[in-house]
Amino acid sequence: MTVDPQQLRGSVVVGIARLGFFGKIPIAPGTAATVGVGVPLASVLSLCPYGWACLILGVLFLGACWVCGEAERRLGRDDPQEVVIDELVGFLFTTVGIVVTPLSLFLAVLYFRAMDILKPWPVCVMDRQLKGGLGIVADDVAAGLYAHGLLAVTLAVLGS
Repeated sequence: MTVDPQQLRGSVVVGIARLGFFGKIPIAPGTAATVGVGVPLASVLSLCPYGWACLILGVLFLGACWVCGEAERRLGRDDPQEVVIDELVGFLFTTVGIVVTPLSLFLAVLYFRAMDILKPWPVCVMDRQLKGGLGIVADDVAAGLYAHGLLAVTLAVLGS
């Protein structure tokens, strides 16, 4: 039995785009990925100096754009629901530079998911106009930036 390297590569790329089994969860895979992968990764990323965290996030953004574009092509559908690595990257934009506490993580999940679902302007424009991997990831990053602002203001008001 021989393994086709192209098929294996495609399976790995789609697996990364799905964040393993999280993308196959039948109800709210984006929320599951945000909580199951995003929260632990945000906690780890918070241990890095801010500049390094931003650099890591930039590399993750570029990698996610490529992975999402490849997964979209291999799955044959525009912005497939099971591709959830974009949720992870968007959530990390929400939390970068924020002191990680149980309250801040709870609010970060709440605000990010709300912004990702509601898609306020210009998130909705990005969602409709941009295509490919960039289109899949950019609207989540924009939602993450809105959520980051809401989170920062909330934490400042609460004195946290």
